[in-house]
Amino acid sequence: MSALDELSQCPDVATLKPALRRLCERFGKIASLDVLTAIHEGRKQAICFLRLGSPEKEEVLMKTLGVGRFGGDIVFVVNLHAPVTSEEAGPSSQWADF
Repeated sequence: MSALDELSQCPDVATLKPALRRLCERFGKIASLDVLTAIHEGRKQAICFLRLGSPEKEEVLMKTLGVGRFGGDIVFVVNLHAPVTSEEAGPSSQWADF
């Protein structure tokens, strides 16, 4: 199971953020971490924007996870392991405040 697959077992952002921190510890200190939640095609998703303390460590992390950059941040999407409720149905997104 890949690291991103393991993260997709998280049911919500409150569980995802500590899991991301544990994953990134081996690559270096997290300088910034922002998560945008979204519902896309009936799935809850977390769009993660991440920066580490050094560009060299960021390169190693990107190669390991198979992810890329957008506007300076490392960006990747995690499909959360949680059902979409009827109140949440339809496309939406919001910043997670954790």
